[in-house]
Amino acid sequence: MRSERVTAAEQVAFRRRVEAAIRRDDPRELADVALEIALESTEREWAQSCCVQLARHRDPCVRGSALVGLGHLARRFGQLDPQRVKRVVENGLWDRNEHVQRQAQSAADDLATFLRWEFEGPSG
Repeated sequence: MRSERVTAAEQVAFRRRVEAAIRRDDPRELADVALEIALESTEREWAQSCCVQLARHRDPCVRGSALVGLGHLARRFGQLDPQRVKRVVENGLWDRNEHVQRQAQSAADDLATFLRWEFEGPSG
């Protein structure tokens, strides 16, 4: 899906497909869907909400993908809601899973670069 030329009908179909995947709750599918949301959605607030939700998922691969997705959203849109996003990224920095920690650090780096946010994490 090309975000610059997406029709309203295509965006509705995309949202329905993503929301159905979230309801199915298959971690293998959701890890990919989190990145699709971040790279293809034309709706910043909806995409941010989905990534924040998935960043709290029980599966570490889903959490990691959603965190990286937040970094992509920062790059694409140039703004995110700090009250909703910053906490999940900081939680990821402290996650017990090393993969999630690495992905959260990647997201924190992107958010620092594109939004000038600072983070508290185990490495400072």
